[in-house]
Amino acid sequence: MIRAILACDENWGIGKNGSLPWPDNKADMKWFVQTTKGGVVVMGRTTFDDPHMPKPLPNRTNVVVTSKEAPKADIVVDVKSVKDLLPTMENVWVIGGAKLVKALIPVIDEFWLSRITGSYDCDTHLPKDDIMENYELVNTDTSIDTLSIEKWSKL
Repeated sequence: MIRAILACDENWGIGKNGSLPWPDNKADMKWFVQTTKGGVVVMGRTTFDDPHMPKPLPNRTNVVVTSKEAPKADIVVDVKSVKDLLPTMENVWVIGGAKLVKALIPVIDEFWLSRITGSYDCDTHLPKDDIMENYELVNTDTSIDTLSIEKWSKL
């Protein structure tokens, strides 16, 4: 199974100027770390280059999808190759960014979205229309501290 795990604001925004636009959300970060630990995290180059993110993410296999070199990643691959690679791996989590998510819609089975309250004038958004057309909201979990986690499954 290939899942995407992202935080987004009320307007499906996920980034601004190459980073997360909202203040640190300790509950979201803790949930992200616990959920992806031991798995494979797949990210685009902008996500990899985010100055707030450790490189590589510890206790995970880090896959960076780029046409450039990513020296601290475990695996560097281009978009076409990653579509063939991911189905051969277990416990795969696509963690961003928006271009990569859009390109991988055909192979992503589930979206797990941590909803951040408010709007943060994002310049990068999830492909809301693609998600709403190809997935259905099957669960909203509000039991984790102050988080609301939505689970969307492919139709």
